[in-house]
Amino acid sequence: MDTFDPLALRKLLARNMRIRRAELAISQEEVALRTGLTQAYLSGIEREKRNISLDTIQKIAFALETTGSALLNMR
Repeated sequence: MDTFDPLALRKLLARNMRIRRAELAISQEEVALRTGLTQAYLSGIEREKRNISLDTIQKIAFALETTGSALLNMR
């Protein structure tokens, strides 16, 4: 590892969320309905602007029919 990137996990999560939504052909609005989070909040996560909790990652993973670890792993 060359340098520490404090935003690396945010970037990875955001990318994996977008990919998984595309695979399921669902919108941020649909994920919002499934999680009880707002579309604006989800947008902030996908734009790497939000630092979210593990509980929120778990909610999103469930909504995206995957696991939290899958959202945080390199594809």
